Parts: sequence; C-alpha cells; structure tokens
Amino acid sequence: MKHDPTYRPPVLLLHGLGGTGETLRPIAQALERRGFSVTHPTLAEAHRRATLSGAGMTSGLAHIGLDFLLDEARTYAKRIAACGTPPIICGHSNGALLALALGSDDLAAGVVLMAPAPPPSVGTGVPLWLQQLFFRLAFGAGWQRGVLDLGAARRLDPDPPSPAIARTLLQDSGRVLSEAAALRPGSRFDPDPPLEVPCAVLAGDRDRIVPIETARRIAARYSAEVHVFQGAGHWFPAEECRAREIATRIAHLVGSALPYTFEVPSA
Repeated sequence: MKHDPTYRPPVLLLHGLGGTGETLRPIAQALERRGFSVTHPTLAEAHRRATLSGAGMTSGLAHIGLDFLLDEARTYAKRIAACGTPPIICGHSNGALLALALGSDDLAAGVVLMAPAPPPSVGTGVPLWLQQLFFRLAFGAGWQRGVLDLGAARRLDPDPPSPAIARTLLQDSGRVLSEAAALRPGSRFDPDPPLEVPCAVLAGDRDRIVPIETARRIAARYSAEVHVFQGAGHWFPAEECRAREIATRIAHLVGSALPYTFEVPSA
C-alpha cells in the first residue's frame, strides 16, 4: 500500500454482553474527531429491542448465542473490508472474543481487546461450577436460557455500570453468557498465537470482572502491547472521560504496527 501519512484505517467497535452501539459511542466520537471512519453497531438489536416492546421475541433472544453474534459481526467486518481495507476491530468484554475470532479469520487489520473476557486457553482461574453458581445467584434460576438485564441494579454485581452507562444497555441473552463461560480451548474464539495482525490490550486496574492479572495473561499469550488505565473498572470503555485516551491508544498501539503509517493528531 502506498504510504499516506494522512490515512486512517476504518474501525469496528464491538460491545460486550448487555452493551449497545450507544455504549461505545464516546470512543467512536473520539476516533471520528481524529479522522477515523467508525462503525459501532448494536448486535442482535432487533431481538433485544423486541423484548422491551413486548413483540414476542423474548424466547428468540434467549436462543441467541456467541455464534449468532460472531456471524453478525463478521458481516459488518466484511462490509467494511469490501470498501478497500479491513478494519481495526476493537471489542469490549465478550466483544473481545468476537474480535479475536475475526482477527484470526483475516478480517481485521488489527485487534484491540478492551477489558477482555478471557479466551479459554487463558481462563479466569475460577471453576466453571462456581461461575455458574454465581450467575444463578445474580440472575436467578434458568439464567442460561433466560433474558438478562445488565442495566438493572443487582446486589451481587461486582463491578456495576454507572447510571449513565446503564441507560445505554439492553437486555441480552443468557445463552451468550453461558457459552462464553463454557468455551473450550481450540474453539474459534480461542485462536492459537501468534495472531497474524497486531494486537493490543486495554485494561482497568480496578476491573473486578476481568482482573488486571487476567488481562496481562491475555496480552502475553498474543504478544500484545498492554496499557493499564488507572482507577478504571470493567466499564471504562464506555466512560466519556476515558474516550480520548482510549482513542489515542487504539491509534498508537495498533496503528504503529500496521503495514502503513499515519499520524495521530491531537484532539
């Protein structure tokens, strides 16, 4: 590719469980101010909004799993790549699992994992049975087949979103959470290293869902650069006050390793 110091690769932002495109809008806006073209969709949006309107799609949402979300995210990545260049794919929490899968499928120019849910080869260090018990206490019996409301206050939430972030969330599928917790090594959400594209990990030092030690292990597995946000919890990618720094890290950590170079202007 011809060198162009003004070039900005496209970016695809993928939210995590309960999140929406609106949840990651602060990052999108910060990147757009730097000249990037950003896509930040709400995955499974029709099913998730139908549960709020009483349109009778609750059971359908409960049957949506990780493969459904990955197929939808792949469609967005292919659509962007068809315009000339594959995107930098940035995933938050469970969205990081989707980003890893797409990065190993040659659909990404780079991968940024934000407060990433760990692939099974890294793991959480917590036995699956104990995770499942916690989810039952947090969401109730039948959570694996139910509809989860991550925006609602829960007594057992170790790292709840702020009220402002909670207003951007939508109900989501219990199956997605169940499948993410039970993934086995070697699945497409757990690609073997090294990735063929540059990878960066952004983590919060006060994340109580994906502890910093887990984020560092993910970074080590994929030879990724890691940046720690001080005082940040699990939802820091949705915080307005972090958006500018996140956008800069996305540009520097991934952009510096792309086969073309670009300047990162201040905003």
